[in-house]
Amino acid sequence: MKNQNRTYMLEMETPLGKRRGVLNLILLGDSVSGDLTLFTRTAPILEGHCIGGRLTFQGEMKTLVGGLPYQASGILGEDSLEMEIHTARGHYLVRGTRREKGGA
Repeated sequence: MKNQNRTYMLEMETPLGKRRGVLNLILLGDSVSGDLTLFTRTAPILEGHCIGGRLTFQGEMKTLVGGLPYQASGILGEDSLEMEIHTARGHYLVRGTRREKGGA
């Protein structure tokens, strides 16, 4: 994958309803960095990779009761993404739409 910066507007299904967030990706070859914002909290992406459109990364969201480690995996398209986020508190389906369509 060529080097790019991308921003995706996210929608996540939770037991309390839909939640929105933002995923900022920095794609450098097969490596992925950036940050994930959910529940009004932002955390850096750790150990991210994207190979053949298959996106994986992990991190730790800060919550009122401490850190919540997560692992994310899914399919990254040019203008959309679909992934699952796994935490000790549950598994969540997340869909995203690219803010800036089709380009750099």
